Amino acid sequence: MKMSKARVNPMMEWNTIPWCQLERRVFKLQKRIFKASQRGDVKAVHRLQKTLMRSWSARCLAVRQVIPI
Repeated sequence: MKMSKARVNPMMEWNTIPWCQLERRVFKLQKRIFKASQRGDVKAVHRLQKTLMRSWSARCLAVRQVIPI
Protein backbone atom coordinates (compact mmCIF):
# COMPACT_ATOMS: atom_id res chain seq x y z
CA MET A 1 0.00 0.00 0.00
CA LYS A 2 1.28 3.41 -0.96
CA MET A 3 1.73 5.95 1.82
CA SER A 4 0.21 9.38 1.34
CA LYS A 5 2.44 12.43 1.35
CA ALA A 6 -0.12 14.29 3.45
CA ARG A 7 0.73 14.92 7.06
CA VAL A 8 -2.27 13.38 8.76
CA ASN A 9 -2.46 12.20 12.33
CA PRO A 10 -4.54 8.98 12.30
CA MET A 11 -5.31 9.42 15.99
CA MET A 12 -6.74 12.92 15.56
CA GLU A 13 -9.75 13.54 17.78
CA TRP A 14 -13.04 13.82 15.91
CA ASN A 15 -13.92 17.17 17.44
CA THR A 16 -10.52 18.71 16.63
CA ILE A 17 -10.73 18.09 12.89
CA PRO A 18 -10.80 21.40 10.98
CA TRP A 19 -14.08 20.70 9.15
CA CYS A 20 -14.19 24.00 7.24
CA GLN A 21 -10.77 23.34 5.75
CA LEU A 22 -11.77 19.81 4.75
CA GLU A 23 -14.97 21.02 3.11
CA ARG A 24 -13.07 23.73 1.22
CA ARG A 25 -10.40 21.24 0.07
CA VAL A 26 -13.01 18.75 -1.20
CA PHE A 27 -15.06 21.48 -2.86
CA LYS A 28 -12.00 22.78 -4.73
CA LEU A 29 -11.24 19.28 -5.97
CA GLN A 30 -14.85 18.79 -7.06
CA LYS A 31 -14.69 22.11 -8.89
CA ARG A 32 -11.52 20.99 -10.70
CA ILE A 33 -13.31 17.78 -11.74
CA PHE A 34 -16.25 19.80 -13.07
CA LYS A 35 -14.02 22.17 -15.04
CA ALA A 36 -12.05 19.27 -16.55
CA SER A 37 -15.30 17.58 -17.60
CA GLN A 38 -16.57 20.82 -19.15
CA ARG A 39 -13.48 21.11 -21.33
CA GLY A 40 -13.69 17.41 -22.24
CA ASP A 41 -10.45 16.31 -20.57
CA VAL A 42 -11.43 12.75 -19.68
CA LYS A 43 -7.96 11.77 -18.52
CA ALA A 44 -7.83 14.65 -16.04
CA VAL A 45 -11.35 13.85 -14.82
CA HIS A 46 -10.41 10.24 -14.06
CA ARG A 47 -7.18 11.28 -12.35
CA LEU A 48 -8.95 13.88 -10.20
CA GLN A 49 -11.77 11.48 -9.33
CA LYS A 50 -9.19 8.94 -8.21
CA THR A 51 -7.53 11.64 -6.09
CA LEU A 52 -10.88 12.57 -4.54
CA MET A 53 -11.73 8.95 -3.73
CA ARG A 54 -8.40 8.49 -1.92
CA SER A 55 -8.57 11.84 -0.18
CA TRP A 56 -8.50 11.77 3.63
CA SER A 57 -10.63 14.93 3.65
CA ALA A 58 -13.34 13.38 1.49
CA ARG A 59 -13.35 10.22 3.59
CA CYS A 60 -13.77 12.16 6.82
CA LEU A 61 -16.65 14.18 5.36
CA ALA A 62 -18.32 11.01 4.09
CA VAL A 63 -18.05 9.35 7.50
CA ARG A 64 -19.38 12.48 9.19
CA GLN A 65 -22.46 12.36 6.93
CA VAL A 66 -23.42 8.81 7.89
CA ILE A 67 -22.55 8.85 11.60
CA PRO A 68 -25.24 10.23 13.90
CA ILE A 69 -23.64 12.80 16.15
